Amino acid sequence: MPAPSTPTLTLRLLAELIMSLPEIPLWKRRELCSAIRNFAKVCGLTPDDIIADPGTIRTLRAKAPWLLAGYTKGSWANILSRLNHALEIGGVKVHRQRRNFKPNSEWEQLLAPLCRRDRDDIHRFAGWCSIREISPHDVSPAIFDPYYAYLDQQMTQTNPRERGHVARRAWNRAIAVEGSSYQTIPAPNPIGKRLVRWEDFPQSLQDELRAYGERMLEDDPFDEEHRPIKPVTLDNYHNRIRAMLTTLVDNGMSPDDFPSLATVVDPATVKRAFELRLDGRPLDDKARMDLHGITTAVLSIARYLDLDKDSRARLKQLAKKVRFKASGMCEKNRERLIPLFDPSVRTKLLNLPLKVADDLRAVNAPTVRQAQRMQMATLLDLLLHVPMRIRNPSELDLATTIIPPIAGSIGGWRISIPACEVKNQWAIDAQLGEELGAVLDRYVNVFRSVLMKGPTSALFVGQRGARKGSSNLSKQLARFVRREIGVVIHAHLMRHLAAHLYLLANPGDYETVRRLLGHKNIETTIRFYEGLLTDDAFARYDGLIEEMRSKDAARPSKPSSSSITDDFDEGDLL
Repeated sequence: MPAPSTPTLTLRLLAELIMSLPEIPLWKRRELCSAIRNFAKVCGLTPDDIIADPGTIRTLRAKAPWLLAGYTKGSWANILSRLNHALEIGGVKVHRQRRNFKPNSEWEQLLAPLCRRDRDDIHRFAGWCSIREISPHDVSPAIFDPYYAYLDQQMTQTNPRERGHVARRAWNRAIAVEGSSYQTIPAPNPIGKRLVRWEDFPQSLQDELRAYGERMLEDDPFDEEHRPIKPVTLDNYHNRIRAMLTTLVDNGMSPDDFPSLATVVDPATVKRAFELRLDGRPLDDKARMDLHGITTAVLSIARYLDLDKDSRARLKQLAKKVRFKASGMCEKNRERLIPLFDPSVRTKLLNLPLKVADDLRAVNAPTVRQAQRMQMATLLDLLLHVPMRIRNPSELDLATTIIPPIAGSIGGWRISIPACEVKNQWAIDAQLGEELGAVLDRYVNVFRSVLMKGPTSALFVGQRGARKGSSNLSKQLARFVRREIGVVIHAHLMRHLAAHLYLLANPGDYETVRRLLGHKNIETTIRFYEGLLTDDAFARYDGLIEEMRSKDAARPSKPSSSSITDDFDEGDLL
């Protein structure tokens, strides 16, 4: 007879275990169980749903909307600390942030002369080595590998691998310096699938690929059949083709089997790559997106090579079978937009730029941190009023595309971006309102100069004094909004929010949304955003049900909704 399997330890079972331990004072048991319950509630789950595992806790913690739930930074930190303590009591190995291992005397002696930053960055690693009796002279890449694994398995704080890299970089910077007897630790190989390098393919293919790229970037107004593409599109085509070739190489083919572009886009080769990438999976939307991207690149090369009619027809047939046409926002964007359907959350986002400007209204000699905060508030306000793609605000220039009031007071601020600088060749020409103009005035005249290291007309300047790139600007905006109000967004989500807000107030007016977002075809606008009205339809129907219920004199009382508190009720959890 087989032994009974041990049940998976969930947070509910962990709470039951803690409540059964008489050696822990009752107030402490209730405090720990309250932390378990409140953590689960903020994550939108029950303690039964959450496995008591550091990796699971870390993933949920990264997405938990604790600010929206009404917690302060300090109270949320207390919940996480108590949760970690509860995991320890339950026998779960967990690295607690403030329970760093104490370095031994050899490590202490090594760390003593370092600056505080380097000492703090290495301290956790030094303590970990000390309890394993690893001398500083024994540190090698083989030592760092299990350290990375330890952090990944036992740390509940976010991004454990990056914390390992912090120690590695500090080690190389402060200890394994030139002339020392300590080993330099190289960066480990990235986790995940790596594509085959172009350098691994025959030189003839590389030469043809280079010629193809040069031709596709050429802008020849007198060649009606040639359609130039942008550098970012060319990079995307290269990556798609490389992904396809990597699939073939991983399944037995050699890079030497592709001496030319013609061998790459051979219909039989492309079909084989598609079969391997599907690997028996259904041809759903996710698979179609992947294969559709590859066929777009393949057909571009086929046109460039002027393949024979039969080969092009076969490729077009393949493209037709895997064609993907977006029928709305992707699932991830819709999930991120859902919290903004709530009026209270939406109001926090809409008022955030004004709140930051009000917080800093008395500041006339700002710090860099204050200047960066005001910069992000200005960017958010711009995207709320003019829902551009992030590349356009990153390239805004006070000398050309964003125009201040004449003589500082006549008229208002204006954005004027020519069609050639916009993705859909749709010019952006917008007069900005007074509130946004006031925010821009404060940012440009008081805060922007703190970030400048030299003369520049760029609106959004980085710490090095140069124009901020679109990727950095988008990431910083996401961190800013998450830090300020607890909502997870990205810059492009502002376009979806603009469509939602306008259609909420003006159902069915897709033409205005089309112009607002710069779509060439109204079918694109309808296809992406008609689903947003579904929520409004259900809300109106829900209101009808409530109204009809209210007319019933014998209507039962409405059930009260629970709220998140720090008070523990054993009945709720156990």
